[in-house]
Amino acid sequence: MSLAERTRGAVNGHFARLRSKYGEFRVTGDTVELPREEFEVARRRARNGYVGGASAFVHDDDSLLLVRTRDTADAWCVPGTAMEGVETLETAAARAVRDHTAVECAISDLFQVRRRQTVASDDPDGPTIHSLWAVFDADYEAGTPVPADESVTDAAWWSRPPEAVHTSAQSRIRQWASGANRVTR
Repeated sequence: MSLAERTRGAVNGHFARLRSKYGEFRVTGDTVELPREEFEVARRRARNGYVGGASAFVHDDDSLLLVRTRDTADAWCVPGTAMEGVETLETAAARAVRDHTAVECAISDLFQVRRRQTVASDDPDGPTIHSLWAVFDADYEAGTPVPADESVTDAAWWSRPPEAVHTSAQSRIRQWASGANRVTR
């Protein structure tokens, strides 16, 4: 079985489980062309079991937990990470929140799944790596946000969207700010 078939099968399996558990949710997709060297790194990760990851929008009443990371510089985003071993996407999202911010949360719903195909820019019709990223909503349970991981430079509750929001979180933060699908206890 090729790497493309294996990663597509794993993605389809995770997707089917999410559809069964959460019903309808937003699905996006894209194809990313990486320089050959970066594609080879992605290929090694996929061969070692990388399928994707998850992030969580953690709500506490009318506030939203956001982080800034070394990768996002001044832009705020939500905590996220790659899946490890046989953990579920929900477990990965909750682990990201805990590991990056020292906050405990409970996953409450699935907002979106992004399906991605990754190819080498010098051979876009060549081998393909399939992955997915799940974006969950979660309820705050305990803890005070602090940068709890070396990759996180800041962690804070926001009652309004910050000026600089990473593109990966913009649509969900706009929806949250408009009051649509706000989680309240």
